[in-house]
Amino acid sequence: MIEQPIGVYGGAELIATLRGLCPARSFADGAERDRCRVAIIDIDSHSLLPEPPRKSLVRILFDDDGASEARREGDIRVPRAAFLAHPEDTLAVAAELASTIIHAAGLEAEVAYLTQIQELMTISDAAAVSERITRTVLDMLGLTRGALFLHDPRIERYVVSYSCDPKVRETGEFLPGIPPGLLQRALSSGTSFAADRDAGMIVMPMQAQHDLIGVIRVTLDPDDAYDEDGAANVTRYLRSVGSVLSNIYQLTRSRDLAMRDDLTKAYNRRFFDSYLDEEIERARRYAATCSIIFLDLDDLKTVNNAHGHLAGSRTLQEVAKRILAAVRGIDKVVRFGGDEFCIILPQTDQEQAVAVAHRVRRAMMTAPFHLSDDIDIAISASFGIATYPTHGLTKDDLIRQADAAMYRVKSTTKDAVGVALVGVESSREAIL
Repeated sequence: MIEQPIGVYGGAELIATLRGLCPARSFADGAERDRCRVAIIDIDSHSLLPEPPRKSLVRILFDDDGASEARREGDIRVPRAAFLAHPEDTLAVAAELASTIIHAAGLEAEVAYLTQIQELMTISDAAAVSERITRTVLDMLGLTRGALFLHDPRIERYVVSYSCDPKVRETGEFLPGIPPGLLQRALSSGTSFAADRDAGMIVMPMQAQHDLIGVIRVTLDPDDAYDEDGAANVTRYLRSVGSVLSNIYQLTRSRDLAMRDDLTKAYNRRFFDSYLDEEIERARRYAATCSIIFLDLDDLKTVNNAHGHLAGSRTLQEVAKRILAAVRGIDKVVRFGGDEFCIILPQTDQEQAVAVAHRVRRAMMTAPFHLSDDIDIAISASFGIATYPTHGLTKDDLIRQADAAMYRVKSTTKDAVGVALVGVESSREAIL
């Protein structure tokens, strides 16, 4: 027996009679009845009812004159007097039939989810998987605009994996455009679903074990109405396809480990080549900026000569730690080769990059590097900066400009910051 109220289309007298005959059941009229799974319809009172109630699965129709129109699926036609003589018998049949339909629909949905999971497992492109999942969720809710954010361990934030909402933008935030309070409400809801009309969105987190691997954000305009049953289906669906996104997430993490330098745990050259291309493309698409800082340690050779190569390796490890401590979480520190490092700064202009370079420089010079009980050394670095689009429009342009700026510093003063000048060849830079 279903627990939902039974909708009554037949006037106040009929609903009062039913409440008296079946006190254990709940009956609804007005707007609430349109959401009921079982409906009682007095054809005489509602002869002009054009369509069955939208949510009803089973309809008990009083039809004393015989079927006046073709029977619809889910209709139970019964004379009014016969029904009112023993209403509980018919209501029990209707409730059981509605429960069976709901159960069958759930099984059908589960089969559809499993079929889609099999299809998704054959797709290696995270963006294509994200599009399929997002569009399925939108269809379930009856809404049109949304985006899926996936956690990217390379940059330790969530990025747009797919969006059909023109208002969604990459902002460099940890989770762009989603209020932390609303996300927390969704996480603690038990259904992984939270809607907020003031914020204009529905938020649906996706988890793998205890990791928040993704978040779907659906735009909710003031006049939008979403299907509440669709919301419940979304929860089941996202739990079903979560394993697919989890596999993508684990694959991304594995790739991340393959892109780390064994000695310093900074990113390696392979990461640099792919990630800088992505940041330049992102900056181009959103009319933003990004910068890179090249830094080369001054006189590391003297450390190797005086204390051995093991001390030199420890120096590189300590330098990487100090650089990482001096930059933001979204900035990427790369061991470019030997004693040369590069810092990739998303959404950072030239002035901001200079400030970061000086902050790193101070971090390196604040205290000696303690390598062992009897070895403390001081080491400085030469810095070179280039900014997109000011100093170059391609990865090669930026590398050339930043590298030349760094070597200009290294060949003159050392322990300083150089910036490539605008509109000149890379052999001329400003030293700050």
